[in-house]
Amino acid sequence: MNELEEISSLAQVAQIAERYEEAAKYIEELIKKKKDDLTKEERNIFYNSYKYIINSKRSALRSTYLIEEKEKKHSTQYIPIVTNFKNILETEINEVCKNIINLINNFLLKRILTDESKIFYLKMKGDYCRYLCEISPNENQNYIEECEKSYKDATDLAQNFPWTNAIKLGLSLNFCVFYYDIKKNSTQAVKIAKEAIKGAKKQLDKIKEDEDKDASLTLQTLKENISIWEKE
Repeated sequence: MNELEEISSLAQVAQIAERYEEAAKYIEELIKKKKDDLTKEERNIFYNSYKYIINSKRSALRSTYLIEEKEKKHSTQYIPIVTNFKNILETEINEVCKNIINLINNFLLKRILTDESKIFYLKMKGDYCRYLCEISPNENQNYIEECEKSYKDATDLAQNFPWTNAIKLGLSLNFCVFYYDIKKNSTQAVKIAKEAIKGAKKQLDKIKEDEDKDASLTLQTLKENISIWEKE
């Protein structure tokens, strides 16, 4: 087993053991040392380990926002403590997101990639730009543009992929969420969601068994989003 294979194996074991911080550390080391693209398995470790890390921080931040709002209503002595904790979480999210964007821009997208890999990385870059925009849209204005461009470039590349492809459906879901949450454009958000649902319905007979569950969940989320957005 050579060095790269060992690092890849360590990342895999860490993820199976749900040691996501360690899995992320190993996969980052692998990205910086590898000359070619990640394997599909390595790519999924990269995505899933950081997804767990960022989602836990975003969830904690949302809870902190609610606590801060409650404390401010009652003008309690805990406001400075809660605000300080909020600032720490926002800083941590900033660091994680900017690190991911750096890895994608300076390493992964500079390699010879299949269209599917490129779509995967552009979508992931768009996601982490979007997370930055959520916490400080005024300071991160440039990331709004970078987010939109990443999603759009990925969407253009995915034109020839079937709508039942899990990456393409996930891209559509996150792109419409970007328009709704960040751009405050519910019309465009609904348009993207409806296009994905319409396209997928025409191709359900071509769906692969291993993609069925992911595709069904994504389609259900798209439908739920449309139902909410059209009522507003």
